[in-house]
Order: sequence, then structure tokens, then C-alpha cells
Amino acid sequence: MLIAAALVGALLGVLIASQHASASATNYCSGWEPPNGGECVGPSHNLTANIVYDDTGSGSWVCEIVVNANGDGYGYWSCGSGETETCYGGGRALRGLVENASPYWLYMNGTEFYNTGCP
Repeated sequence: MLIAAALVGALLGVLIASQHASASATNYCSGWEPPNGGECVGPSHNLTANIVYDDTGSGSWVCEIVVNANGDGYGYWSCGSGETETCYGGGRALRGLVENASPYWLYMNGTEFYNTGCP
């Protein structure tokens, strides 16, 4: 019994350590966004990419940009049918922003990538 508890503890420690060491992406703003401009902003990281998805599967128009600590846009807007992605240099703290550019409510989310190359 003692060996089993030690083994479980060791495996749990490896699992926790490997999750922290491999952290390179964060999902953010999973939820419903109102039509024609509903927005949500994610956490701050030194981003290498920001990807936005329409999780309804409808292929509706979605947009993304990143913002700095003051909320000012950095780079340019990127829009696409169901998904869009932009890559960044990774050298500055930025937050991903998802925007519903369709005339319908959309269940959306974004993924911020950092500490890794552009996917």
C-alpha cells in the first residue's frame, strides 16, 4: 500500500511538472458573443500567435487582433470564415481579442500561443 501511494505521488508530480514546463498555449474567452462586434479579451503573454474560432461550426465571420496593456490595438485586424490566425514576434506582452463579426450570436474562443513558434 505504501509503495502504491509513493508511485501515485511520483506520477502526479511528473504530471504537474510537465504541464508547467510545456505551457505554450492558453484558451480564452470560451462563450457566446453577441452579433456585430461582441468582443472578449484574453490574458497577457508575450504572444507568438493568436487564433480565434467559431465553435458553432457555422463558418461565420470571426475577427481577431491583439491589444497592449493600455487596450490599444497592436498590428492589424485579421478576419476569416470560422477561424483566423495572426503570428507575432513574441517579444512584447499582448492580449488576444476575439470579435464576432457576424450578424448572429456565436459561441467562440481564442487560443494565445507563447514560448513557442507560430503554429
